[in-house]
Amino acid sequence: MAQFNLYDSLIDLSMIKSYCREKGSLCLYAKEEHFVQQGEVGKYLGVVESGYFKYQVITSSGKEAVVGFAFEGEIVVDFYNSYNRCPSEITIKAGSASSVSQIRISEARELINTTFDGNLSSLNGILFNEIYVRYLELYRKTPTERYIDLINQYPQIFDIVSLRDIASYLLITPVYLSRIRKIIAINTGE
Repeated sequence: MAQFNLYDSLIDLSMIKSYCREKGSLCLYAKEEHFVQQGEVGKYLGVVESGYFKYQVITSSGKEAVVGFAFEGEIVVDFYNSYNRCPSEITIKAGSASSVSQIRISEARELINTTFDGNLSSLNGILFNEIYVRYLELYRKTPTERYIDLINQYPQIFDIVSLRDIASYLLITPVYLSRIRKIIAINTGE
C-alpha cells in the first residue's frame, strides 16, 4: 500500500527504522491489543512489520473514533506525548494481528535528538502540517470527496481495514459509507 502517513516520506526516518529493526525487540500484538493506552505515557516507538495499528480517541459519548493509522513499514508512536513524557490523548491498538520492531521511548528520545541534532522544529512542523491538512479537509470536502480521495490514494485500504474503522476515520457512519459506495458503484457502472 502507498505510504499512508505523509510525514514518513517527508522526513528521513531510515536511521530510526533501521535502529528499531537492528536493536529493538520484535513484539507481536493480537487484534485490539494496546500499543499505547489513552491516559498513560507511551513506552515504545516502533516500526510496523506486519498488520496495522489504529489511532483512536474516546468521544464524549464514550465511543471509539479512529483518527489515524500506521501500516507496514511505518512508525507507530504517539510522538508528542511519548517524547515529552505526557499522558497520551489517544489509544493506539492493533487493527489486526500485528508485529512491531520496537524500542523503549527513552532510546527513541536519544536517537531522535541525535538524528535531528536536538532540533525537533522540522519534525514537529511536518507532523503539524499533516494534521492541519487533514483538519482543513474536514471542512473543505464532503464525506464523498474524502472517501474518493482515500480510495484513490490507498486502494488496498479496504482489504486491510474494516468498513467500520474507515467510516470512523472519515467521520461518517458505516451506513452512510455504504450509501456512498453504492452511489459511486451505480454512477460508475460497477
